[in-house]
Amino acid sequence: MVSALLRRIKDAIPFWGFPVIILLIIAITLAIVVLVSGNGKRKATYSAEGLESRYSFHRWDESKHGPVDPGLQAQASSAPPEAPATTPVVQGASASSSELSSGTDVPGPDAVFVFKAYGRAHGVGLCMDGVLYRALAGQSYLDIINYYYTGITIGQTDEGQTIRVKANDGSIHNLPMNEYLYRLVEEPDDYPREGLKVLYTAARTYTLSVIARGKHKSQGFDICASGDCCQAFDPNKSVSNYPNSVAAVNATAGQVILYNGSPIDAAYCGSCGGHTENNEDVFGNEPLPYLRGKPDDYCSQSPRFSTTKEISVSDLQGHFGVGELRLVDLSDRTPGGRVRNAKIVGSGGTKTIKGKEFASILGFKVTRIDYTFK
Repeated sequence: MVSALLRRIKDAIPFWGFPVIILLIIAITLAIVVLVSGNGKRKATYSAEGLESRYSFHRWDESKHGPVDPGLQAQASSAPPEAPATTPVVQGASASSSELSSGTDVPGPDAVFVFKAYGRAHGVGLCMDGVLYRALAGQSYLDIINYYYTGITIGQTDEGQTIRVKANDGSIHNLPMNEYLYRLVEEPDDYPREGLKVLYTAARTYTLSVIARGKHKSQGFDICASGDCCQAFDPNKSVSNYPNSVAAVNATAGQVILYNGSPIDAAYCGSCGGHTENNEDVFGNEPLPYLRGKPDDYCSQSPRFSTTKEISVSDLQGHFGVGELRLVDLSDRTPGGRVRNAKIVGSGGTKTIKGKEFASILGFKVTRIDYTFK
């Protein structure tokens, strides 16, 4: 049919016109192929292996540097309305708090639990996986900050103030605030620009909160270089190799996050697993109006968003001493969906353990846990 059509066209037009038409058809076809396959622009993709090797997220270790600072608690009993994010939340594969199960009867001794843990670490404040994907989606650093921290304002501090930093080798470095921030090693230089601005605004604020509570005052310095205790810092970092980080520090020069005029405890974690937490539900101290839990589907785009582990009924019940396992009740949850207490029901009785202990038994570092059977 196509060859017959071409013969008709050939008969109907001069000899010299036929090659021109063929070339036009080929050009149009190629243009359509390029448009459909490429869709104009190529988006950045992040594999699990790539993210693990390139992005080192700061962890807030409560056992080492204490809970969110009670010394900077806001005086107001309620927070102003939060500033909305300007970019709609992308719906991902996260489980909302209402979708997390409370527990299901064990179907039999040969059944296998399929546990799923969402997120990493405590889930209070900034969710750094969420920050990453919000920045990639085009949100500004102020939109991002205002989403995670409730009722805050942006203030100004002296970028030239001296910060006494204890390096990992024990040496003390007296640096202006901006020079200290240049030498942080929390995120790589190719992290999204708006994400870097979020990081350095939060890091500057965190530094002031550490100084305000005198965390290391008795030791003769303001802040340490440990990412587990304070913020990861390298005095020998080649600053000239990090132009994007330097630009982000300079673009946010002196900016700090305030609540009622005081620097907030700018807590942040690797991933909230779909919902951030109220500080009191995780750390047990007085509620801080700016650290309110809220849904966050952006982090569900991360390949590290969830972890799955299978364990047989017979293997799991051996940890509890309640006889044959009948039910694992996870209904006692925080508003953000993390397990406060797990109730284990067996043929020989009932036992209740803390959510952190239950997570540890399963080998998880987070308590936002759900399960099914297979």
